Amino acid sequence: MILFVLSLIGYVAFVDTSLILNNYEVQESLGCKEIESKSAVLQLRRHLFCEYIESIRPVSDHRTTTNIEFGIIPKFINVKDEENVMELHCWTIFMWEDGHLTWEPSRFNDVNFFHVKSNELWIPDIMIHNSESYENEIPFTNCWVSSAGKVKCVVTTRYMVKCLRDYTWWPYDVQNCTIQIGSWSHSEEELNFVLINTGIIMNEFQKNLAWEIVQFNVTTHTESFKFGIDLTSPMIFFHFILQRRFNAMHAIYLSSVIILIIMTLTTLWLNPKSTERMILANINFICHLLFLEELYWEIHGSGASTMLMKFFVKSLALACFTLIITSILRHLLELTTETPTWIATRTSTIVKSKIGRILLVSILDPKASAELETEAEDNANLVLKQ
Repeated sequence: MILFVLSLIGYVAFVDTSLILNNYEVQESLGCKEIESKSAVLQLRRHLFCEYIESIRPVSDHRTTTNIEFGIIPKFINVKDEENVMELHCWTIFMWEDGHLTWEPSRFNDVNFFHVKSNELWIPDIMIHNSESYENEIPFTNCWVSSAGKVKCVVTTRYMVKCLRDYTWWPYDVQNCTIQIGSWSHSEEELNFVLINTGIIMNEFQKNLAWEIVQFNVTTHTESFKFGIDLTSPMIFFHFILQRRFNAMHAIYLSSVIILIIMTLTTLWLNPKSTERMILANINFICHLLFLEELYWEIHGSGASTMLMKFFVKSLALACFTLIITSILRHLLELTTETPTWIATRTSTIVKSKIGRILLVSILDPKASAELETEAEDNANLVLKQ
């Protein structure tokens, strides 16, 4: 039995070995398909990349500065209100001259350019320095190489940055967003940035429904070298000023402002004895509290400098004062005791003064003004008799 099993295993191993040897002999007899002699592009690639090293900056003299032409074409933006973060979706364009990738087109069937993946080339290590995500590097893409050694890459990118937000005129608040882009490891002696046009091309930008780019500009800076050597690094700063667009929610807030103001004024106009005044004063105070709470959460607790918040804090104080004065007046009108002498004397003095007469005429109708003046005189005479 054991001999039978060993014989079976040996037979299977022999058959597998025979099949492998047969396949190898078939491949050897067929050989590789001849493509290089027919394809000028393949010949060109083998010629250019035979000894090409992607990690070495392509210059003949290491003291030569490589000029990087850089620009972005914004497509659209997204704004995360809770985090004050702007997402800019754009095309990033950068070009440079690679001295190791030059050729004579006449030697390669007049091939003037070809495409190559960016991971097969030396590319500048351009990164976003203030990214709010882990996507701080420019992703791989296909690049275009010309016979003069000009390399051009166009990449779809998403830049996420933290914005400085100004809530002063909320709901028309403003955000200042800056994208800081530069080389991570090369100094200004090795790389230099040159802007394409103005650096930002807005021809293909799609407007955002909630936010509008009211201003944008590009500036270049130099910063201290990251590796502690007495060198500087080139940087490009893309500045965007965003302003919130008007929408239905803003109309609701502005309408609420007008309604609460009218409620406060109406409370003061009503008769202190009326039940409606007391009810309206309470409703007005409660509505102020609810509105302020909603406003606080809407602006994410950053409303200390908001003009609308300041206005409603003062309006709440006025609503509270209206409620208190209404309660006091109702209590005073229900009293049956006579007016204290010191109050009657001062009231009489105020009513008889020129300012008092002007205010009485402007506030009250002539009949009510005359009655109040007569009552003040009676009180004054009563005081004199006492």
